[in-house]
Amino acid sequence: MNHHTRNWSPLAWLPRWIGACIALFLLCAAPAHAQSAPVPIKLSGTNLCLDISGGVVDNDAPAIIWTCHGDANQQWILTSFGTQYQLAASHSNKCLDIQYASTADNAPALQWTCSGTTNQRYTLRAQNGGYAIVAAHSGKCLAPNSAADGQAVLQKTCTGAVAQTWNVTIQQVTVLPSKWTSPITLPLVPAAAANLPNGRVLVWSAYDRFNFGGDAGQTYTAIFNPANNSSTEKLVTNTQHDMFCPGTANLPDGRILVNGGSSDAKTSIYNPSTNAWTTAAQMVRGRGYQGAATLSNGGVFTIGGSWSGNIGDKDGETWTSATGWRLNSAVWDDYILTGDAGGIYRSDNHAWLFAVSNGRVFHAGPSKQMNWIDTAGNGGVTSAGTRAADGDAMNGNAVLYDIGRIFTVGGAPDYENSNATANAHVIDIRTTTPTVRKVASMAYARAFHNSVVLPNGQIVVIGGQAWPVTFSDDGAVLVPELWDPATEKFSRLASMATPRTYHSVALLLPDGRVLSGGGGLCGSCATNHPNVEILTPPYLLNANGTAATRPTITAAPADAYLGTTIAVTATTGMQKFSLVRMSSVTHSVNNEQRRIPLNFTVGTSGEYQLQIPADPGIAVPGYYMLFAMNAAGVPSVASIVRVR
Repeated sequence: MNHHTRNWSPLAWLPRWIGACIALFLLCAAPAHAQSAPVPIKLSGTNLCLDISGGVVDNDAPAIIWTCHGDANQQWILTSFGTQYQLAASHSNKCLDIQYASTADNAPALQWTCSGTTNQRYTLRAQNGGYAIVAAHSGKCLAPNSAADGQAVLQKTCTGAVAQTWNVTIQQVTVLPSKWTSPITLPLVPAAAANLPNGRVLVWSAYDRFNFGGDAGQTYTAIFNPANNSSTEKLVTNTQHDMFCPGTANLPDGRILVNGGSSDAKTSIYNPSTNAWTTAAQMVRGRGYQGAATLSNGGVFTIGGSWSGNIGDKDGETWTSATGWRLNSAVWDDYILTGDAGGIYRSDNHAWLFAVSNGRVFHAGPSKQMNWIDTAGNGGVTSAGTRAADGDAMNGNAVLYDIGRIFTVGGAPDYENSNATANAHVIDIRTTTPTVRKVASMAYARAFHNSVVLPNGQIVVIGGQAWPVTFSDDGAVLVPELWDPATEKFSRLASMATPRTYHSVALLLPDGRVLSGGGGLCGSCATNHPNVEILTPPYLLNANGTAATRPTITAAPADAYLGTTIAVTATTGMQKFSLVRMSSVTHSVNNEQRRIPLNFTVGTSGEYQLQIPADPGIAVPGYYMLFAMNAAGVPSVASIVRVR
């Protein structure tokens, strides 16, 4: 019986279809191996290959054995998922599937849209000089009834016989030297996080440590200290603000502004100098899941966010400390919409916003439409073209990794339940007509991931899912990838222990490591992850995995003024310096992070004279991590500098 002729209800069919699209991603999440080049799979002792009958690309096409001929319907892409593998036919990109997830002997194997379900995952168990292909859901082995052209491939009780043995090449994938700490427990699920000028990290969840919902008028927060992995919790009630799913901004004076969320119109500000939260002006339009960014003039712009408050009309508005929020009535929510199947409730979420000169903003996505936004007065919007090759990329990431250059990666056409992509692009906004270039793709498709720029301009991409589903770790990608702007290609890093999907965060730390945490925030669900792990990237390690010798900055000013030169004392022979802005992240969006490479000369006393950009649209005022890098690319621990 074929999948499409089986008598089932639409509601029974839907999970099967959704599950199918997850499988590809689940296997891509493997910590040990990544996606292989297409390889044949041959029945041991024969010249018969695993084949999709007739090269059909439709679902339900049966898997058979046939004389090996090397065509694409006999070529299989193995993608690792822990110790298991997904097998995708090269001609169709569909997965080898045990029909109906049956556990019975003689259930047929066929191709079906990749779903991530266990009946599309297999263990390769060594035997007889080859491998048994063992279905993960049933523990049974793939084999034909006999070794002849056209025989169907079935699952059977494993016997260890040669007739159940296959010859297949398992390709190893290079992993760059890197390592993770063990998970470090927090008192809450960190659904949002922000760098603080003292090197610590502010994290928060919602009205509850492990759950969200409604407007309960309070928020659980904590301060995490990466120096000793300790945390101190604080329940914030005085602002009566449930700060789940807000906009976030790192103000020029180091304070953290949080606008909207479950308490859709409220604004709260955290002052790290006093460890106190205070109430700020309410927004004109209540919103949640919006985008926000600090402007070159020190204000904050926000737009979108139909998740809370009324649906639609979440037009732009701008905050200043002097005037509070004012509506930019000409900056309509309509300009930023994706084509999300969930409608405006989802399509105006999580805007990618980057401050540029004169209080303006570049809107890079996640909609395929890009825009220049003027925040003065009623504001204005000018089209900046589209990322035509990419399409909408909801729950993808965008990172300003160099002056005027934005890296975008991953995302999906819909907020959830749609195929994410592995796409990556570079957007150059140094001219009024931005250019968009597609660069090499990731090994893993991702949405709900996080991306963090390093002081050398490389970008670490962490977590996510290939088929995004809220509050699910199915198909979680455990392998981070490192994008190098010099080659514009990705490399794989050591796997992390904990899935980081919906409601996860990641930030750069002043010691050059990367903090990753959270995921879940769904009550008693198994996907709650009230912890963080810290990645040591390749630039901090020698090829053999030992710690690299780090340069040091021994003196740097606390303040750096735009358009001036600052003197810095550091290890001799430094080759590069960069500023990386302290930033804040929630729901995979971090509009605050930006990296600024600095020109420098060496003074007569050996000091380094660093040139601070004059344009606040390049060096947005605020606190930065200043890194020095030696000839091997190893960064110092950062000095904290306030750019004014």
